[in-house]
Amino acid sequence: MVGDAAAGEKSFAKCKACHTINPGGANGIGPNLAGVAGEAVATGRGGFAFSDALKTKGGTWDDATLDAWLTNPKAFAPGTKMTFAGIADAQERANIIAYMKTAK
Repeated sequence: MVGDAAAGEKSFAKCKACHTINPGGANGIGPNLAGVAGEAVATGRGGFAFSDALKTKGGTWDDATLDAWLTNPKAFAPGTKMTFAGIADAQERANIIAYMKTAK
């Protein structure tokens, strides 16, 4: 599914309570997400303390992994510290992923 980055920027407002996405930005309750697309899961992010559940997941934050995470973080990594319930709409997830890819 092709995402619309402009629409994703609007939807990302849901994430801003816990995450920043500006390059070089500080971590908040959650890690700064600038440049996360393509990185290894639960690494980097300026020393952010990821949950053991996410650290043991492995893999890379590619489109499929980001989509699974955004669908239901607790199902993706049972025991995660992330309390967000997820985004049910596939197009909205694709839009957010497209937006995240622009933030490097």
